[in-house]
Amino acid sequence: MKRYVYRFTTTNSNAKQDHAMGEVQRNLFEPEFNRSVKVQGTDQRLTSNSGVVLLREADHRLELIDSIALKVQDPRRPDRIRYQINELIRERVFAMAIGCSAQDDLDRLAHDPAFRAAVWDRNGDQVVHERLASQPTQSRLISILTRSAANLEALRDGLARGVESHVIASGGRRVAHATIDIDSFPIEVHGKQHGAAYNGYYKQTVYHPLVASLSVGGDYDSAQNGKRLGNGFIHATLRQGQVHTANGMQRFVDKTDAKAHTIAQHVDYRLDAGYTIPAVMDALTSKNRRFTGRLKTNPKLDALAAEHIVRPPGRPPAGGYEYTVELGSYQIDTWQHAQRLILVVVDQPDSKTGQLNLMPRWFFLVTNWPQESRSADDLLAHYRKRGTFEDRLGEFNESIGVHLSSQAFKANEATMLLAMLAFNLNTICRNELEDSVGGGWDMQRFILFVLKVGGEMIKHSRRLVLRIAESAEPLWSKLIARLKGWQSRASQGVKASGFMPPPDHAHLSEVLRN
Repeated sequence: MKRYVYRFTTTNSNAKQDHAMGEVQRNLFEPEFNRSVKVQGTDQRLTSNSGVVLLREADHRLELIDSIALKVQDPRRPDRIRYQINELIRERVFAMAIGCSAQDDLDRLAHDPAFRAAVWDRNGDQVVHERLASQPTQSRLISILTRSAANLEALRDGLARGVESHVIASGGRRVAHATIDIDSFPIEVHGKQHGAAYNGYYKQTVYHPLVASLSVGGDYDSAQNGKRLGNGFIHATLRQGQVHTANGMQRFVDKTDAKAHTIAQHVDYRLDAGYTIPAVMDALTSKNRRFTGRLKTNPKLDALAAEHIVRPPGRPPAGGYEYTVELGSYQIDTWQHAQRLILVVVDQPDSKTGQLNLMPRWFFLVTNWPQESRSADDLLAHYRKRGTFEDRLGEFNESIGVHLSSQAFKANEATMLLAMLAFNLNTICRNELEDSVGGGWDMQRFILFVLKVGGEMIKHSRRLVLRIAESAEPLWSKLIARLKGWQSRASQGVKASGFMPPPDHAHLSEVLRN
């Protein structure tokens, strides 16, 4: 059989060229710096987001998104549904995981072949031909998630559920001990969103969410020496922008504690000075939960510290002094339980002059750890690891970049929780990669070199083959080996079959908006 190949030559830079395999190539650009370089567009199934297939495999093995979708009450008519709830959540979470946090980004990703293969919950090769949900459909997802308190709680509970599934899948059971860090951070907004307000501390118009993160090793700094960069967020709530740091803290700690004990047999807490309030410390002590926190200074505490803030005679060492002092049991009228008080004195030289400051700095730690269990120096070192948790909050803002642009407060909370699910899923995969290859992988680097990978989706013998860039293969091989080592809990439930046609107004190819 003869094969005919037709080639057309033209000087038009936008001309199309047909090739033997049937694809169409469009001449887009011929750079002047090197005339041998030609830039063409093609109708081949190319993607720059191959890593979403890894995210889907991790999600599938942990049943993360499916477990959330099962608890969401969907008011839509089943006979008119094209996109299932788990598919809509998966599309939004995966988009956020690769840094596409705006809803409008989904109009482009709906045509990405890797996204189609990863998001659809249907068997077969037809998935690569079916476009995903557009931005208006994703807006309706937010409406479904916020239509009832139960739906929003199902989304919130998914944070701890994902961390729990990962811990059990990788270790076989709950861990013996974990550390919980609780803190708030600002999410800046631009507009008149309900609940957003100017915060005098941050000097911005913000929301002021409260989050709790769990770390089995108590450290978020690096994966070296067997330490992971934390295990992820297990609880979060969105708050108005002007609220006090400790607003709603006791209720938040109660819910966090219940979720944490599904992951670890014993947990301890690290608290900033804004959260060491009587209600929280007394509640934790009554439950026999260990905590360490910084206590705001006052004249009475300074009086207790005065006799211990002295400099020894002689030339000071180059690095200055730092020491802890046990001040014994301490209790004020509003505390139900006496707590252990520790003075920390930091007397370090000025970075420019090299001389000690006129007066040393000091602060106080309050804890219910017995002295025989942990010394003052051990508690100081343990508390200082909390600073690495604050770095992870900054990493969440930088890598996920959540945009809370809805007018409704609950809609913005749902968007924030989806973003945290995306961060948790990335964290799970990043932790597994670090356990395999070592070194420190910040989230931006993980997204760039593991998730944002070029690839080509090929249909062959009713199968889909994803060919990825050769440079990503070593990292992918390491990560895939780790995922296969999990004790999989993936169900073998019946998936939805067939596809309902998209509406007539849906674009089957990408269209740029004005």
